[in-house]
This record gives sequence, C-alpha cells and structure tokens, in this order.
Amino acid sequence: MAVRPQHMHDGGIVERRLRPIYDWLDNGNNKKALQEAEKVLKKSPSLQAAKALKALALYRLGKGPEAHALLDALAEEKPSDDSTLQAMTISYRESQQFHKVCALYEAAVKSEPTNEELYSHLFMSYVRVGDYRSQQRSAMALYKFAPKNPYYFWAVMSIVLQAKSTDDVTKKGILLSLAQRMVDNFITENKMEAEQEARLYIMILELQEKWNDILNFIEGPLYSQLVPRSTAQASIPYMKKLGHWRRLNLLCKDLLWDNQDRWDYYLPYFDSVFQLINNTEADSESGADDTAEKCHEFICQLVESMSSGRTLRGPYLARLELWKRLSVDGDPTALLGSGVALCIQYLRVFASKPCAVPDLKPYLAMIPQKEREDRCRDFLTCLGYDENSESESQDDIQRHISCLCAWRLTSPTCTADEYLDVAATLRRQYLRCVRQRLVAATTTEFCAADGYGILAAHHYFYAAVQQQNASPIVEALCLLELVLHKSPANFHAKVLLIALYHLLGNAVAAESVYRRLEAKHVQLVSLGWLHAARLAPALAPARALPLLADTHAFHRHHAKDSMEHLTYAYKYGTFEKLVELSAWGARLETCAWCALAARERALLALLAGPRAPLHAPPRLPAAPADNRDLNAIVSWDPPQCIDPELKSRTFELDVAYLRLKDALVSAIALCIECSDNRSAEEKGPQLEELQACIDAFGGAMDKCREKYGGKQRLSVSTPLPSRIIAFVGSSVPYRELYTCALRMTGALCGARAARGRERGVELRALLAASSRALPAPPAPPAAPWPLRDTLEAYANYLEFIGVVTFLLGVCNELTAPANTKKTKKKANQSPDQILTSELLSQLNDDVQDVIAYLEDVFEKWPTYDYSVSKLEDEMAKLDINDKYQCPVEQKLKNGLDEVLTDVKNILKKKSKYLKSLQ
Repeated sequence: MAVRPQHMHDGGIVERRLRPIYDWLDNGNNKKALQEAEKVLKKSPSLQAAKALKALALYRLGKGPEAHALLDALAEEKPSDDSTLQAMTISYRESQQFHKVCALYEAAVKSEPTNEELYSHLFMSYVRVGDYRSQQRSAMALYKFAPKNPYYFWAVMSIVLQAKSTDDVTKKGILLSLAQRMVDNFITENKMEAEQEARLYIMILELQEKWNDILNFIEGPLYSQLVPRSTAQASIPYMKKLGHWRRLNLLCKDLLWDNQDRWDYYLPYFDSVFQLINNTEADSESGADDTAEKCHEFICQLVESMSSGRTLRGPYLARLELWKRLSVDGDPTALLGSGVALCIQYLRVFASKPCAVPDLKPYLAMIPQKEREDRCRDFLTCLGYDENSESESQDDIQRHISCLCAWRLTSPTCTADEYLDVAATLRRQYLRCVRQRLVAATTTEFCAADGYGILAAHHYFYAAVQQQNASPIVEALCLLELVLHKSPANFHAKVLLIALYHLLGNAVAAESVYRRLEAKHVQLVSLGWLHAARLAPALAPARALPLLADTHAFHRHHAKDSMEHLTYAYKYGTFEKLVELSAWGARLETCAWCALAARERALLALLAGPRAPLHAPPRLPAAPADNRDLNAIVSWDPPQCIDPELKSRTFELDVAYLRLKDALVSAIALCIECSDNRSAEEKGPQLEELQACIDAFGGAMDKCREKYGGKQRLSVSTPLPSRIIAFVGSSVPYRELYTCALRMTGALCGARAARGRERGVELRALLAASSRALPAPPAPPAAPWPLRDTLEAYANYLEFIGVVTFLLGVCNELTAPANTKKTKKKANQSPDQILTSELLSQLNDDVQDVIAYLEDVFEKWPTYDYSVSKLEDEMAKLDINDKYQCPVEQKLKNGLDEVLTDVKNILKKKSKYLKSLQ
C-alpha cells in the first residue's frame, strides 16, 4: 500500500510555503531554492513536494548523487499528488532517466486507478521513451474509465507506430488490420468527431496501400462532414495511385477554374493529360483533355478568363510546363512556338516580381543552348531596357534586375574582362541608386536595388576564378558590405559575404558577418558547410571550437528536446506530425555534419584546448544523411554550368573525410584507454582494436589519395573544395606520420618498448622532412589568391602537431615511474626504460624544432594590400549621410593578423607543454 503524505496543513498553506521554492528555481537561484526547501522540511518533514523540489535544487547545483538518493527514497513512498510528481519528473528528465518517470506514474496510477490526469501523464511518459506497446495499453485503460475520443485514438496511433517500427511483414499487417478495425468500429457507431481522426484513418489505409478504400472514404459523407470543402483536393493523390486519369483530369479542370494560381492542381492535371495522351482508348465525349491541343486550349482559356487588373502566374507558367513536357519526346514549337518566346512573354508580364527569374530557371535549362545564347539579349531588351538603363522607381528597378538576371542566365560563358565589365556596370547602377536615395530598405526588409550589387558580386567572382586573382573578390566584398550597410536584413548579401571571405581564407572577417546572420539551431546543421566547417582550415581552431560544440550539443540533445513536441502532437491530435517528427529525428540522428563536428571538435581541442576528455566516438551511421542546404546562396550560373551531380559528389567527399577522422579519433581514444596500469594481457582486446583502427586509417588514406587527388571546381554557391582533397593530396606524409605516432603509442601501451622505439625512430625521420613539404606563404603585396589553400595546408599540419604533442604526453606518463616524476631521477628505471625515455626526449626535441620553425614562419608572414582604389574613389563621391567607411580592407588585415597571433600563442603553449615533459 502506498505511503501517503501527512498533510498537516490545508492546501493554501502548503502552496504558500512552496511558492518561494518555485520562484527561486524559476529564477535560476538553486542555492536559495535549496535553503527554502530545507526550511519547509524542518516544519513539515513529510511534505513530499518539498522533498521533490529539494532534490531538483540539489541536482541543478551539481549534487547528483544526493539528489538521486533523495528521489529514490521519495519514489519508494509512491507519491500521487501532482506537484510532487511533476517536480520529480523534471529532475528525472534533466538527468536523462526517463524510464524512472514511467515507473513513478505506474506506481501513482495503482494508488488512484481512476485518476484521468495521472493516466494521461503515464501515457506521455511512455511517449518520451518510445514504448509504443505500453502507450497502447495505458491509452486503452484511460479510455475505459474516461471514454473520450482523443484517448481512443492515442491507442490507435500507438498501434500504427508499432507497425511502422517493425520489420516483420506479418506482424505489421496484423497491427495495421487491428488499427483499421478499431477505427471502423468508431465509424460504424458514428463516434468520429475530428479532422485528425479522419486523417489517421487515411494514414492507416495508406500503410496498407488500400487506395480504393481511401478514395471511397474521402468521397463519403463522413469525410466531408469532418473536413469540409476538401474532398476534391484530398482525392487527387489517390486517383493518381489508382490510375483514374480521366476523372482526375476533369476534377483538376474544375478546381483550376476556381483556383487559377494553384500550382499543386496544375501538376496532377498535366500528369493526367500525358497519361491520357499515351492511352490508345480515346473518349471524345468525356470532356477530358486527352491531347496536347486540348490542354493548350484549356490553358489559353484560363489566361483569357483572368480579369484585367489581376494577373496570375499559374496559367502563364502552365504554358511553360506544357512546353517543357512536350519537349522531352518531341518538338513543341508547332503547338506553342519558341520556348524562348514563352519565357520572354512571362518575363514581360511578371518582371516586377522578385520570383520571376527563379520561376523561369527550370524552363531556361530545357531550351537548347545555342538558341538560348543566340537570343540572350532579348531577355534584357524585352521591356525596353539595356544594361545602362536608369530606372527611377522600385518596380522599374525590379523589372530591370529581372531582365538583367535572365540575360546573364542565358548568356554564353564570357572572358574575365567581359565579366569585369558587366560587374562594373552593375556596380555603377547600385551606386547610382544609393546616390539618388533609391535604396529604401528597412530593418526587416531589403529593397530591389540590392539585386544590382549581389549580381555584380557574382560576376566579380567569375572573373576572379578565371584570372586566379583575389582583387575582384575584394571589390565584390566592398560592394556587398555597402549593400549590407544599407539593407541590414539582406540575408543574400550576408551569406555571399561569408562565402567570399572564406574564399580568401579569412575566417575572422567571415565570422563578423556570420554573427549578424543570427543562425538558428537547426541552421547549425543545414548551414554548417558555409562557415563552421571552414573555420578550422582557415587556421582559426579557437573560433571553430564553440561552433562545433554548439552543433554537437544540438545533435546530442535534439532527441530530448523533441520529446515535448511529440507529447504536444498527442495532446492536440496532430497525428501526422508524429510521423514527421520521427522522420526528422531519424534524419538528424544520422547527420554526417553533426558526426564530423564531434570528431573535429575532439581533434581541435588537442590543439587549441581547453582539452576535453576524449572518448571513443559513437559508431558512425551506416548511411550518413546529407542535411546541407546548398540553395542558401542563389546561383546565377547558366544552365550549362550547373552540375546535377554536385551535391552527391561533394557529399561523398565529406563522408570519406568523416570516415578518416572517425578512425583517427577512435585510435587516439583507444590509446588513452590503453594507457592505464592494467597488464598487456588485460589490454589485449583494446590493443587489437587500436591496431585495426590504425590499419583502417592507413588503408583509407591510400584509397582516398587515388580517388580524390584531383582539383574541385570553385563555385560561389556551393561548398569550397572538401578538406579531404588537401589532406590526402598533401606533400606532407600524413598517413605515415599519424600511423607511426599511433603505433608507437600503442606499442608502449602494450609493454612492447623495443617495437615502440622502432616506430619512434621512423617518426623522427618523417618529422624532420615533413615541415619542409609545407608551402611557402604567398608573396605580397597584392591580395593573394592561393592564401586559402596555404592556410589549409598549415591547418592540417598544426592538427597533426596537436595530436603528436598529446600522444607524447601519453607516452611520457607510460614510461616515467610514479616515484620519480617529481624528482626527475632515473635511478629506478631499467635499461629498457632509459632507452625509451631517451627516444621520447629526442622526439620531444624534434617536435619542438618543428614548432620553432612554424613560429618563425608565422612571425615572418607577409602583409598584403587589400585596397581597391577605383571603388573607393567612386564611393567617396557618394553623398552618404552617415559617412560610411568601407570596412573590408581593415577586416581582411585585422583578420589575418588575429589568426596569426592566435596560432603563435597556441604554438607557444605547445612548446611550453613539451618542455614540461622533459
């Protein structure tokens, strides 16, 4: 029997006494909360809520063992009052002990078996641990004494989730049949009340692929009663599944007459048209559009039916879509005319909308390249503009920019000088708008004229790539900084600035813009490629560590954070969201960038600290997920330059690099685990695993060197070349350096000193030659194009220095006797130990020599000239009230200086640490 609390006071007095504890906890003053809880417990020692709050305060103060002991004692009393249970639940959730919450509420409902609130909390506790079977059981128990629809459908959804989580086909079929029967019973008894209940029923039928049953249910009276005015739209996907093309065609036509701008109706309409065209059984009396001519006629009717004051994009885009689909297997010009003409017509009508050119992009790619390039000027002149036209209103500026963008998308590839001429023209247009006060952005919105500056920056980039010259990039940066100054909300300018600063290898300048981007948590994942991944190769490990830590923390805690979203989905009956959240969670769990961030962070901490305990990383997912958003930077590359395989190819490189880093971190973690006082026999399995990791790393390096040794094409809107290219293609023998260092450490961990010394001698020889393989800093005075590659080469080498320094520390601990570490005497050492100590001392000296060499390189690193006099002269003529000064030159100089200073400080600390080992 449960022990009930001794309530010696009425509820009001108890609430008044507990209130200060709640307030202190809410304010984050856990020490005060603990003091208040102890005061209350002195007066009421058996008050369970006060005990629970005391445990929560103890846990938040870092006194976990005391808190857990108090909670365990309290759990044995089997509390059932809500305030106690909620406080205990918070403690268990914060300490990641979700199963204890289940046990807590299981005991509580035994005390009060008809308490609806306790049972609902029990159900939600099972939701948090993903126990679908227990969810079903508790929901049905809840429904028995509180027969409400949501509880019943909680049970149904729990059965569906059981079916989705099993690989047993027979079991899945049985579970889905059970779920369907349960809902069928409700339908028969006319108990269904909500739209989400109907959607859950459809989900169950979808999982069983009962398309006919779904269509019959949607077209029945119950669905229209629960989900009014959505029958037609809901039936479209199932008509497609069943191949009811004629019915689908007629339905979409009816819907389009009333909703001419609904693109989600046009696509199934075109699907039905082309299926009917391929169908040999014609039915002229049905009224369906079963020929291209009828389809074109219908679209023309839609265009003509629009009122004069309201022009919709849908019908115009529909003609382009028809042209595109007809061009796959034939020549659409006989029916629709030239694709270029259709695109130009669309541009004439909608050029004032920012979405006009993005709308056209997919269709421009379908036009033959020669025709597209021959008529590229028509896109610019179709509204009477040319590149030098001076628009005076916001709408005219947007039309001009749309025409310019379409012209550049269809133009042939130009020479560097031609790109620079276009960029200069666009820059003049933007500066003219600034001078004439036509740049009217707000703090939350940007204006049309920004498009001149952004398009100009792209053309500066094209010229820079052709010339292998950084000066056009500096000009682009100056222009974009002005755009961002005038339009602080323009995220297009921000992401482009970040990409271009990183192109020049300047992580500090890029970070100054990244902070203004205010990236949200999920963007740490989707935009990690843009900034966080480029900090370490730009010699900014100390700046990379916080971002990598944030990414790792988000990845580690996302499951816990998303649990509450699951409970809300049940509370509000949005069952479809449960499936979406599960799929999103699975995708994030297998995220390749999150896995790499954790491993990069572990390695960088060895270099730039503070050093964190390095543990073996969790096993990599079998199929890492690509969560990068490569559409963050809008591309203005012409269709012939677009690489459809780019995303998959760059991801393949990233996964290969991830696997290399995983083997390296795993090997270092095993070295740490094997450096304890156990005997070699006890360490045997781990030493074998270490050898396997080292072999895997060496084999992977060989394969990657053969496969990924080539150069990667630069594009401003895609990630910079993968780090694996510089790593495996370097003249520095990283494969041999890392494997020798790890094998030496492994041999010493396994008490094989002679073998370890052999590896140490090999490592000494490799170290002596390795630093000479590093590239020399680019020569001044001009802004150097190869600076990014040079910094990345040094970043890879510094990462090795961090690892080998750490491993020397591990080896020193292994070989130095405990009783001589303070006196530094060698009297108690065996001859074998003395030889090993001498070798490690020599190796220590070699690493210090390398560090001294690197310090000298960074001390003598040249300074560069980043000024752009022509642009500065033009900007000086502008009448800008706030006396704007272009920050680019100072940012680039200060950024490089800060990076070099940080690296020199890191090297000094490493040298000091190595001296302390001798």
